[in-house]
Amino acid sequence: MICLSSVPNVLYPDWSTKLRALMPRSLQSVIRPIWRAARPALYRARYGFFPPPDGIDLVGYETLIDFMRAKGVFGVPGDIVEIGAFCGGGTYKLARSLLHLRSSKRVIAVDCFDVTFDNTQCTEGIPMSQLYARCLGGRSQMEMFCKVTRGLQNVVVIAADSRRVSLPTDAVCFAFIDGNHAPDYVRNDFLLVWEKLSPGGVVAFHDYGYDLPMVTSTLDDLCAQHRSEIQESYVDAQKHILFIQKMRG
Repeated sequence: MICLSSVPNVLYPDWSTKLRALMPRSLQSVIRPIWRAARPALYRARYGFFPPPDGIDLVGYETLIDFMRAKGVFGVPGDIVEIGAFCGGGTYKLARSLLHLRSSKRVIAVDCFDVTFDNTQCTEGIPMSQLYARCLGGRSQMEMFCKVTRGLQNVVVIAADSRRVSLPTDAVCFAFIDGNHAPDYVRNDFLLVWEKLSPGGVVAFHDYGYDLPMVTSTLDDLCAQHRSEIQESYVDAQKHILFIQKMRG
């Protein structure tokens, strides 16, 4: 159920995603190695920097960057906040995007760096902690994050429970929340960011309308409660991301 004053705008897949869906599997297997070889150069041409290693961004932060570009969010006053950084692939992309724009904004990354911390179960009954551990394959989350983000001076890391932090910034232009998926954390993280979100700024949540139904219902409730403060909302159904834009001044 969508408890907003209007149904969120749906963001449709880009042309490359549509093309891959129409392409026969046999042709995909031929093109895939060519694409892998060309991808770094193509990526840099589009985003202004080389991508991080494969497999450390489980979301696809390009969706966030493209949205911020399209909606002019990079020009909204404030820093970027990320709650739930995992291995730092997304942190890297956000920070590199700011450097490419020669922006003085910072990326404030909040994560407790404990993969056993989130035991919220998806609809298949699998705890998120188990999924994270499987992705890490015995590697240290903190070590992976530090390795990926090494040298990025515009990243501020807060290694703590998001319920016990205050954001070291006066304003936020964009926030992406993919931390603990329990309803009380979703609510806490929304409020933590919302009070500092600039007019026209955006907060985005992962796992909306997917296999963590309590995330979806909690966000619907929050949107209903803050309806008068929301300019617009958008849903990327493919990436399971809800974008909420704060009312412009």
